Amino acid sequence: MEMGVTCKLSDIAIGVPLQGHVVDKKGRLLLRSGHVIKDERELNRLRQLLGEEAAERSEESQNRLNLISISQQGNPFDLFRLIQQFTDNLFVCGINSAADSIKNFSQKVRKICSMIQELCYEDEDLALGAAFLDKDMRYTIKHPIHVAVICEVIAKSMNYSREERIPVLAAALAMNISVIELQEKLQSQSDPLTKEQRITLLGHPMADFKLLQRLGVTDKVWLTAVLQHHETNDGSGYPQGLKGSSISVEAQLISLTDIYTAMISSRTYRAPMPANEAMKKIFITDSQKVVDINPGLFVKHLGIYPPGTAISLQNGEVGIVTYRGYAIDQPVVQAIVKPDGMLHCTPQLRNTSLGQYKVAGPLSQKQIDFAINKEQIWGCGDFAKKGRDKRRHERVPISCSAELTPEGSSPIHVAILNVSISGCLVQIPFDALRNELREDKPCKLSLIVSGVPLLTDIRFIMRNVTVIDKGYNVGVKFIDMPDNYKATIEAYIESLKNSSSESFLKVVKA
Repeated sequence: MEMGVTCKLSDIAIGVPLQGHVVDKKGRLLLRSGHVIKDERELNRLRQLLGEEAAERSEESQNRLNLISISQQGNPFDLFRLIQQFTDNLFVCGINSAADSIKNFSQKVRKICSMIQELCYEDEDLALGAAFLDKDMRYTIKHPIHVAVICEVIAKSMNYSREERIPVLAAALAMNISVIELQEKLQSQSDPLTKEQRITLLGHPMADFKLLQRLGVTDKVWLTAVLQHHETNDGSGYPQGLKGSSISVEAQLISLTDIYTAMISSRTYRAPMPANEAMKKIFITDSQKVVDINPGLFVKHLGIYPPGTAISLQNGEVGIVTYRGYAIDQPVVQAIVKPDGMLHCTPQLRNTSLGQYKVAGPLSQKQIDFAINKEQIWGCGDFAKKGRDKRRHERVPISCSAELTPEGSSPIHVAILNVSISGCLVQIPFDALRNELREDKPCKLSLIVSGVPLLTDIRFIMRNVTVIDKGYNVGVKFIDMPDNYKATIEAYIESLKNSSSESFLKVVKA
């Protein structure tokens, strides 16, 4: 029997009710009208059932199929493990076996950088904590990933765009590419450096630079940052003895980050420095090594007890920092050990701004004699929270109009149903939705309150979608949100709670 598809395959999209029945080549009913395709797996299965003919689609119909397709949120620690695996395969296994024969090296490194950015977008604190806490990852992989994550956080605060941050992260990952084998050996070497080892280390920036060129890297920012990341402001660095602003800003950023992460990392020949002491050294001593980077950014955006730091509390408990607090010395902590030394059955959330839970001091990783379930303390995997319980910031119901603008397209008029400093719920009418709105295409949002533009061009990613009678409710997460935007949203939310939105609007208009 000829295939009868009352609802064309080109009109089927994830999250959109079918406008007709779907039958296979033999006329058997596969799906009834009104059924909603939940994810890409179900859509692919439908394509298989309909046969190869139906699978051939024009570019236009493919775009339709991708309409508001929201990626399934998995466990961010799975993504972190994937970053580790890719980095290990490329920088350790690949370089040690046949460095000059690696194909598409630059593209592969950029892919890892994009994955690191995705992890930071999902949860910046988790990304910082995962890179710091992992004890099983060898130093030659852990260190560059940790440096790259911190560079992503700091460079974003310096208003580098997402694309501009990619070569910075790539340089962080590749800054020791020519001496990975030597670094592995040094991790278990208790004797002082030999003369040959010292010469190799002093020459590694130039060796890295040349190796990257042989591997096909042409990005000037990437290459320059690798070549100059051991140069210092006073000219005492190497390999060229550059001074001041002759050293690229990106190289200065990687240099400070490299120093900081090395200080707080455990080595066979020395104990790690507590994070707060390392931060103090960065701020006071090592700041003299750079001229274009403000070390205060590290304190402001990492805190003096960054995520992953083990700390003791005033009440005698011991816990792990999971989120940076609003004050640099008041992080959010999951208490794991009770004051009597026994373990809590489940980690207990502690607000360190409160007296009994204030930070007493940091602990080194060697002082942690208890198992840490990272997925549990961050609420991932089997411990994942659902819906609003998963949100870090409370969302406040509102009713205001907005303009949603996909890149290169005209604005779509939408409504905002709730908002926080990290995201909001957008209602999009059926008749307003167009093919341009897809998860792989950047979008911007402008909030309009009582006819007054409150904030414009807020960048976001879509996290989930629900089909309703009027259209779609799309949950979005803001990305690269400037501090002044966060402050404005906080002030607006506070005005809503205090029923003083009219006064707030007068300030906005002024």
